[in-house]
Amino acid sequence: MRTMKRSLAMAVTAVAVAGISFAGVAPASAAPVGNAAASGRNCDDYATQAAKHQQAGDEYTALGKAEAAKSSPDRAKVARYYAMAQDEYQQAAKFKDLFDSCTGQ
Repeated sequence: MRTMKRSLAMAVTAVAVAGISFAGVAPASAAPVGNAAASGRNCDDYATQAAKHQQAGDEYTALGKAEAAKSSPDRAKVARYYAMAQDEYQQAAKFKDLFDSCTGQ
């Protein structure tokens, strides 16, 4: 369904640009439709990767908390889980920054 909406949006944009060009008025920021679609897909990939890394970080944090809550926790495991969570959160932040720069936010 999402692809259908995106395709419909591209078609409407292409028709609008063609109509403006036919009328003899060049749009100020007319970008090729294909580039906009590719850019949207790339931005979606960044958002998806950021969400995956965020979820993995949350899972490692939960594992660390569960291990720390045991009656005799393995401190090395707890430290390892928290380090892995920190790495995942850093990766999520990098993908979030890429997404923000891709979308112009």
